[in-house]
Amino acid sequence: MYLSLIIQKYGGTSVNSIQLRDKIVDNLKKARESGYISVIVVSAMGREGEHYSTDSLIKLISPIHNNTRNMDMLLSCGEIISATVLTAHLIDHGFDAIALTGGQAGIITDNHYGESTILDVNVNYLKELISMGKVPVVAGFQGINASGEITTLGRGGSDTSAVLLGIALKAKEIEIFTDVDGIMTADPKLVPNANLIRQIAYDEVFQLSQYGAKVIHPRAVDLAMKENIPIKVYNTSKYRENSGTTINSKCTEVNSIVTAIAHEDSKTQWNLEMISTNNQVFIEMANNFISIDMINIFKDKSIFITHSTHKHKIIDILIQNNISYTMVEDCTKITIIGSKIRGVPGVMSKVINSLQEKHDILQTSDSHTTISILVKSKYAKEAITLLHKTFNL
Repeated sequence: MYLSLIIQKYGGTSVNSIQLRDKIVDNLKKARESGYISVIVVSAMGREGEHYSTDSLIKLISPIHNNTRNMDMLLSCGEIISATVLTAHLIDHGFDAIALTGGQAGIITDNHYGESTILDVNVNYLKELISMGKVPVVAGFQGINASGEITTLGRGGSDTSAVLLGIALKAKEIEIFTDVDGIMTADPKLVPNANLIRQIAYDEVFQLSQYGAKVIHPRAVDLAMKENIPIKVYNTSKYRENSGTTINSKCTEVNSIVTAIAHEDSKTQWNLEMISTNNQVFIEMANNFISIDMINIFKDKSIFITHSTHKHKIIDILIQNNISYTMVEDCTKITIIGSKIRGVPGVMSKVINSLQEKHDILQTSDSHTTISILVKSKYAKEAITLLHKTFNL
């Protein structure tokens, strides 16, 4: 007899080879041996450069189709391919699996192509399939609107699919599978001695995700926090062999006042002459969906950063408004995060002292629980490593 239901969500790097799909078979068996029914949610296979990844699909048609019906039709194929291929693999290994699109799984969205909002989740069909002993394999990142049109949920949308299905099905927990051991104190690709965080609070994961950590999407964390449904992050190849990371409402288990370090590459810093038309510049950037970050406004200038992909559009706006500017390209925003930072004096001083002898700090910003610094990307790895050592993570 099964104890409970869990959602198992697999990222693109966990489904793009036969060997990894064999691991998913093993993981499904382990879950069943522990008494759990599983509903699986999948992302598109692989990363940029691999045939069926989202980034590869985007390049098949012109960017003018971004956030349109055509683009959503195209991008939805990545997850549908993953769901179908994994389902066939599970069937070959004795499971009665069935592949479903997001719409077939009952995910209903608004009409906003490219970044749709989920309005409802009708899991009656899923419950029927589960009662028949089938293993649903759901294409994440997508749903359908009231007219039956396919829509996509934006980057990281498969995490959102998994959490909302978990809430609707009253799952015991959401399991997120990736290619690292869980949530780490820094990106292990940059800091090889980064440590596993075995338990972390929702709000700190939310901030880590917002500031560049790619393990789970912040929208998914926010939804899980509101419903108090726990999330476990596992390495696909080590399911239940190590602890992974548990995300819940309890205190984070880290001894340092800093919990972890996140980073965001591909940033450009802008320094604008401050004149009366600056506000019009900001309005035009907003109208072009250009997000501004780390903004500082002074009497004679304003400084902020944007994603580097917006460079040419911003230059056009500045020229049209006769604004003098300078810019620094190839920057990385590094953020230290920790709820224990609040009210502790000297943390910013510690950050600056650990870096300023070796690297120019281009800009800083902070909140009650974060401190962000901007450096040239070529120094980012060393800067993150120094901060990791400084705060004994």
